[in-house]
Amino acid sequence: MENKTSAINIQVDSNVKKDATMVLTDLGLSMSSAINLFLKQVVKKNGIPFEITNVTPNKKILDVVCALIMKDGKCLIARRNKDDHLKGKWEFPGGRRVGLEDEKKTLARAFDEVLGIKVDINNYITHSICEYPGHIVDLKLYECDYISGDFKLNIHSEYRWVNIEELLDYDLADADVILSKFLIKQYIEESRKDK
Repeated sequence: MENKTSAINIQVDSNVKKDATMVLTDLGLSMSSAINLFLKQVVKKNGIPFEITNVTPNKKILDVVCALIMKDGKCLIARRNKDDHLKGKWEFPGGRRVGLEDEKKTLARAFDEVLGIKVDINNYITHSICEYPGHIVDLKLYECDYISGDFKLNIHSEYRWVNIEELLDYDLADADVILSKFLIKQYIEESRKDK
């Protein structure tokens, strides 16, 4: 099979090019190989493969992992208690990472502690960065399947199984609104392909 390539003509600052070439040479990479690696990661991640932010400095960044838990074609959302900092907003359930804890371990721990359920944790989907008063949330979303367990509500007042296209009908936390818009767009695109 023939390997087809395409040329790209890009403009970069000459000092950046010089410095980057030195670093890449030390790594045993050419500029072309490095750009290819970057573009492959863009495709794999369906976006820029590193964090780009425009946030207020000196705010604590909370690293949070949440889940799109599917059961019978519907996804799980849970409503935070009204006395919580999210004041009764709906969210994809999950938890805050502790130290350098693996994101999937964070989810498994959170589901056990917060909801009392077992899930199959699958693939990373996307993430959102959202600024709240006093802190910034970097919220990563994973695709999960519900396995078992009776729901217990510790930090939530209720939970619901909803259709993806109905997510924005709920009063979601700001970071979850961003994730929901992404999921709805993806759901619509997949529905069109199936027709």
